[in-house]
Amino acid sequence: MPAGGQGCCQREVVANFIIEANVNCCQLVAKLERHMAIDRIHLRNLIRLILVDQRLRTKLLRQNIRADINRAGGVAGEPRDFYSPFWADAKNHARGRSNLRETTDVRAAASRQRRRLYPALRDGFLSWWEERRRRRNEPFTILEDRILGECELEGLGVIRVENNLAFQIGDDGMRVVYPYFSDEPELTSEVAAMALWVMSRAVPQFRLEDMRILDVIRGVSYSLDEAPLTGSDEMELRNQYASLLERWYELRDEYH
Repeated sequence: MPAGGQGCCQREVVANFIIEANVNCCQLVAKLERHMAIDRIHLRNLIRLILVDQRLRTKLLRQNIRADINRAGGVAGEPRDFYSPFWADAKNHARGRSNLRETTDVRAAASRQRRRLYPALRDGFLSWWEERRRRRNEPFTILEDRILGECELEGLGVIRVENNLAFQIGDDGMRVVYPYFSDEPELTSEVAAMALWVMSRAVPQFRLEDMRILDVIRGVSYSLDEAPLTGSDEMELRNQYASLLERWYELRDEYH
């Protein structure tokens, strides 16, 4: 092959390599941009983001973005859920393995951050739990199996439903309870209905009629009686989630 022709061929190979590399790079960037901290979100966090006002929503989304950037850069690991120790204690209280009043005192004494919310959560949970026990006057048997699942909203993300409290009442009654911990804002029946719809998709092995969303700090649970599904719950949820994702992208562009 003439020298000029060989050089032309080499240039063509290099050019094709660069084009292919650029395509792969663009695909990688697109893939990374599709991943965001709220494309896989806990139901209780989604509930709160839907309920809060615009100012607090922006603040929470900014915190989410900064944490996501830090994780991607290896700056810090994901912090443990603030509420996990309390909920573990609450479930052990329901099992009869510990006393929630005592464990909450110990938790609160060990951490200044817990001294306000943990006692309030304890009082709310116990008022709800003890009232249910008095009302039914039947044995409550806690299910030891982990009850968890996911609800995928195609084109948007995945909602995680984990750490449910499930128990049998007497011979045939069943309850699957998902906790909402935030002190503010208060859970509403409209948002509780959307959450029940998510639960029905995430843990379909249980009946929707047996599912509950528990506003822990207020000691109020929502079933289909208090939060009936309207038929538009999925569409409303999709609209709310899409709005959150759009705002997330807007805010993410400010961080480089």
